[in-house]
Amino acid sequence: MPALAEPTDVVELCRHRAERFPDRRSHVFLDHAGNESAALTFGELDLRARAIAARLRDLAPPGGCAVLSHARGVDFVPAFLGCLYAGIVAVPAPATRRTHGDPRFERLADIVADARPDLLLCGSDRLAGRGLVDRALPTDLVDPGHARRFEPVPVGPDAVSHVQYTSGATGRPKGVVITHGNVLANVRLITGSAPDAPDRPPTVTWLPLFHDMGLVGGVLHPLYAGHTSVVMAPQDFARSPVTWLAALDRYGARFAAAPALGYDLCARRVTDEQRDALDLSRLRVAVISDEPLRADTVDAFADRFAPSGFRREAFFPGYGLAESTVLVSGGPPGPVVTAFDPDELARGRVRPSADGCRLVASGVPDPAAAVVITDPGTGEPLPPDRVGEIRVAGPSVGAGYWRRPGDPAFDTTVPGHGGGFLRTGNLGFLHDGRLHVRCRLADAITVGDRVLMPYDLEDAVVAARPSIRAACAFQDPAGRVVVLAETREPVAVEVPDVDLVVPVRPRTLRYTTSGKLRRADTRAAWLLSGRDGRNG
Repeated sequence: MPALAEPTDVVELCRHRAERFPDRRSHVFLDHAGNESAALTFGELDLRARAIAARLRDLAPPGGCAVLSHARGVDFVPAFLGCLYAGIVAVPAPATRRTHGDPRFERLADIVADARPDLLLCGSDRLAGRGLVDRALPTDLVDPGHARRFEPVPVGPDAVSHVQYTSGATGRPKGVVITHGNVLANVRLITGSAPDAPDRPPTVTWLPLFHDMGLVGGVLHPLYAGHTSVVMAPQDFARSPVTWLAALDRYGARFAAAPALGYDLCARRVTDEQRDALDLSRLRVAVISDEPLRADTVDAFADRFAPSGFRREAFFPGYGLAESTVLVSGGPPGPVVTAFDPDELARGRVRPSADGCRLVASGVPDPAAAVVITDPGTGEPLPPDRVGEIRVAGPSVGAGYWRRPGDPAFDTTVPGHGGGFLRTGNLGFLHDGRLHVRCRLADAITVGDRVLMPYDLEDAVVAARPSIRAACAFQDPAGRVVVLAETREPVAVEVPDVDLVVPVRPRTLRYTTSGKLRRADTRAAWLLSGRDGRNG
């Protein structure tokens, strides 16, 4: 079979992979010790996807919607592609065994309530979510013989591939409608070459496959590039971060991707003995993302693993969000760190300063996209080197929010630049052609004519006392700057610009399932508790 010049949809891509490379491994799944527990070839993946698609056609018509709640990647991947084969909109969601006291169940329930799916796809061992949806299909029990009944449905670049729910860091999760064209545009940007390029070493990911970075990095990008994806469970990475690094070494990976917290965890938790047994010299691209990217994270990992052969130049800083499939800007490899005057930044102006705060650029914007910095209030484009809201237009931007037609975040107009722009809700700026991301607009703290970054205040409070493990900064209804400090000891802390530091019990702060601090939810819970100082 000839090479595939450029697919028009993900189904065409997957079927071509199966026909051209039926025996090449598409996915390898690792157990908690980092050993191979299961694997799928492109041929097996296609067979299982066709079987699941045939069963889906028995339960819902094309255009229907299915929430996917799988604990194991070996079950999730064929179920996701089975939805695409059947023309069913896939909605990735977390899996959970419990119905109470588990943030994953809360997220699953929120997604089900918003998506209003026709059915739930899950593993036979995951029962907690079944009470949320009338019909459920345990996809690991689907007989592969059903593949004989598969009948292709019309698919094209404008057809909906899946609905990717946002992290919920600043509010309830919203489902972003992602088309096949969006997917292909984004993985093409990540890969930077034709889909049938020579075989590459595997990638290794621990990211949850129901998150945008995990889905694209662990399923869609490897499928497009034609190489094997090695998948491990996020809880196994959290338990033993060296397992990820050891797998990168064992499989000779040249490409890896993780949010900053993953690299932070490795730098803190991997022992000298474990590090000295690693060879990371073959790693050429290490994607790192955060809002913002901290120079300390880059420095700590690069210094810690230099004896293992890791090259600082391998870091590939990037910025992305679910509304743009995932990647908006990134690279080229090699982190660019610039020191900026913090007082000027607080007033919305960008001025390099040798003794200022060190910021890592989130790379160069997608050349196929338009990135404009705008005034958050008026939407007017700002002059160069000004801080404002990041707006993005391009082929990776999703079609809108699920069941929320006409949402004002999508298809906005920027004077002088035209329409079709997404309001990202992130503050940032462009400097020397590179994007720098500051924080979410909803989390920014305004004091007089200055806009303060919550993480700067949180870092200052944590640094003030060894007993403080984590903090959350926000403004209360009276405009006071409040920082909740998780500690087991009573503390008195004074930090500039902070009106009130409140000690709270450990595990009081709220986080998303991807580890992001949910400042708005934490603030709301604290206000609701009545312990906000208003009653003395």
